[in-house]
Amino acid sequence: MQKLTIHISLFTFLLFLNIHSSAQEVISELKYNSALVFEKQQSKFRSTDTLQLPFVDDFSYSLLDPNHKYPDQNLWLDIDCFVNTTYPILPPSIGVATFEGLNEYGIPYDTSGVVQQAGADTLTSHAIHMETHSSGDSVYLSFFYEKKGLGDFPNVGDKLFLEFKRNDGTWNEVWFMDGDASAPTVIKFNQVMIPIIDAAYFFNGFQFRFRNIATTAGNNDHWHVDYVRLNSGRNYADTLLQDVAAVYTPGTILKNYEFMPWTQFRNNQATELAINLPFIIRNNNDVTMNTAIQYFSDEVFSSSNVFTSSLTAINFAASSVLTQSNPTFPIGVTPPVDSALIILNCKATTTPDDLRRNDSAYRIQPFYNYYAHDDGSAEKAYGLNIAGGRTAVKYNLNVPDTLRAVQFHFAHIDADISDKFFSIMVWKSLVPNEQLIYEQDFLHPTYIDSINGFATYILDTPKAITDTFYIGMLQSYANYYYVGLDKNTDSHLNSYFNVGNGWQQSSYAGSLMIRPVVGAKLPYTTVQNISANTISVNCYPNPTADFLHVNVSGVKHAELFITDLLGRSIQTSEGSDENIFVGNLSQGMYLLTVKDKQSRQSFTTRFIKL
Repeated sequence: MQKLTIHISLFTFLLFLNIHSSAQEVISELKYNSALVFEKQQSKFRSTDTLQLPFVDDFSYSLLDPNHKYPDQNLWLDIDCFVNTTYPILPPSIGVATFEGLNEYGIPYDTSGVVQQAGADTLTSHAIHMETHSSGDSVYLSFFYEKKGLGDFPNVGDKLFLEFKRNDGTWNEVWFMDGDASAPTVIKFNQVMIPIIDAAYFFNGFQFRFRNIATTAGNNDHWHVDYVRLNSGRNYADTLLQDVAAVYTPGTILKNYEFMPWTQFRNNQATELAINLPFIIRNNNDVTMNTAIQYFSDEVFSSSNVFTSSLTAINFAASSVLTQSNPTFPIGVTPPVDSALIILNCKATTTPDDLRRNDSAYRIQPFYNYYAHDDGSAEKAYGLNIAGGRTAVKYNLNVPDTLRAVQFHFAHIDADISDKFFSIMVWKSLVPNEQLIYEQDFLHPTYIDSINGFATYILDTPKAITDTFYIGMLQSYANYYYVGLDKNTDSHLNSYFNVGNGWQQSSYAGSLMIRPVVGAKLPYTTVQNISANTISVNCYPNPTADFLHVNVSGVKHAELFITDLLGRSIQTSEGSDENIFVGNLSQGMYLLTVKDKQSRQSFTTRFIKL
């Protein structure tokens, strides 16, 4: 109690000293992309054969593919671009290649702190066999592009451009689009048609590439490219696609959250399930298409089918977008663990269809030990500009539980503030009467370089909680303690801030990426544990289909053990930076234990084999 009293006095002093009329909440562009940091797969297969026409890529890669965040290396040489479904607005089909100021690791090309415009991402095709074609074959390259989407608007000096490779090895710019000083509004997807006429392009080894110029100090100046097609026998009017395609990842099956614990959900499905499951599709043709819609759901840990819907046939209007709302379904399976993992496949099929791959859209719906309003993607960053500023996010329990940890996605922006202090705070209520029930002081923001980008802070003393509670932080300095803001979901009515004038709801649409971890004592964690004198382990991608990359810190001589949930040993290895092949394992959850051979200290985490 003495510690709390002293801290409140210090907080009160900071509050009165620093509050001024300009204190406010702000959102900012991201400097890093946490979904890409250190995600580059060293073991990716890359084709070296010359490609034949047609060349088609709409970036509609399955979420079950561990390499889905990168361009298909059977078609493209570069992996600079971020393939995603979260930045574009109403693309022709699910998935786009996003160009910005970050490299393939999700890190700024220029980390010197100097803000300047320079060449950034490149997307280069493999060599294409064009020797047997000529200008008389009417060869066209087409693609769609969008400025900004949910990202940052390209400004004057920014640029997206397309180049063709000539038979003398030089590159020729054939199309470009500049950024401009107009109002930063979204520019809808436009299709570009480029005829290939010059004889210098018709050789065995022709290539094309997209490039951009951007502010290379961060996640800035977004362009999104979709549905790249190169083929003969086309003409300038060949802009239609005989294609009904998914547009986004299907929505959550939950009413109040994107993710929640299985223990809070399983006996409360009547109140936690959303009424409908949204699935957005687009008819890219200019005629009505008879389309069949169906969705399937499986639970991984129990290897059970949860639900298979009946076929729904619709007459899908020409050149339109439709949100198909299908009823959700109860999850009646009993997994062998205190978690569940649902894989949902929504599918829209029609005939004829130019590309079957984009008929399906997957959603991975985990029920683990945490709540989340956000979907795990940070399109913006949120912060306060005052010492003593407080941020809070509201959650509700169905049954009493224990708060074990709090997860933050701290976003890299202008400066590294990992040397600054902050406090985790837990409240029973905010208004009209603030009731603080837990505080943990002298913590540092930590930037996690892994696929999920969340740092997990385990509470010194687990806190019993009931019904409504709020988690958040108190910042000790006037620096912006930027937290990821997910713009694809909107829970701003559950987000609050206080800069000394009382608690207010956030005015920015989106979801703050602050998550509570609840339940039983934590024998493992899927993200880094921020605690003194412990081993820290990052393993990714998770879930994975083939290779699991394991990076260990805090251990000089590490032993790695993979076991199943019954404790049976699967395989062992040694090292602190390993690529472990797990493609031969059955689908399900496994435990990865890292042991220090000298101290015998160990750390256990879990991963999912798809």
